[in-house]
Amino acid sequence: MNVLDAIILAVVQGLTEFLPVSSKTHLLFTRHLLKLPVDLFFDVTLHLGSLAAILVYYRKSWLELLRERRGEIPRLVIATVPLIVAALLFRKYLAAAYENLILASAMLLVTAAWLFAAERFSREKEGVLESPWWKIVLIGLAQACAVLPGISRSGSTIGMGYLVGLKRPDAVRFSFFMGAIAIVAAMTKMTQELVSTKARPEPVPIVIGIAVTFVVSIAAIRVVEKLSPRGRFLWFALYCAVAGIVGLICFGRG
Repeated sequence: MNVLDAIILAVVQGLTEFLPVSSKTHLLFTRHLLKLPVDLFFDVTLHLGSLAAILVYYRKSWLELLRERRGEIPRLVIATVPLIVAALLFRKYLAAAYENLILASAMLLVTAAWLFAAERFSREKEGVLESPWWKIVLIGLAQACAVLPGISRSGSTIGMGYLVGLKRPDAVRFSFFMGAIAIVAAMTKMTQELVSTKARPEPVPIVIGIAVTFVVSIAAIRVVEKLSPRGRFLWFALYCAVAGIVGLICFGRG
């Protein structure tokens, strides 16, 4: 992979990891357009930039989590369990699924419908600490669905947060904190596999990709925080619907 390809993929990752449009799918589409083979290791590595963005952007919130809001920590753990279980159970099928352009396009339509329902029927009532555990479990189950291509992790979790009555800023922050945990888990697993295979990835594209992802991710987080309270997720629903339809038409024709 050359540096330009790495930068393009990094920009796509940085934008789509936090905008509710499915980063997995957009990386898949981008690789298809650039005629690059699927490289899950590089794609997961780019998430280090997204992780750094979450840590830096929410640095005050992380400190508050460790001090005043410690009750959210077990909620984050519980909400992450379904994703880990789903990833372990379906791991051998996921690699093939991530290469399926038609499946990814079809699932974008599901994401579009989910975002529309979440925006249409959302009801703000409480913060994360005031929410009963069953609501946290539902958010975790929504995240588990995002192992499929085309299903946005941020869109599914923020949307479920809306539907169960979380305040919108809390739904966004909790979703991104869940994402940080998921990224750490994925990177740990990928590092183990890299060590076992003794592979030697090219360091320059990786370092540049992580740096670009970090910068773009900061901007994307800010956009989501700005649009969420204004009820503008319908824009993303429309985008996912159009992208899914165009993908089905283009890739369905071969």
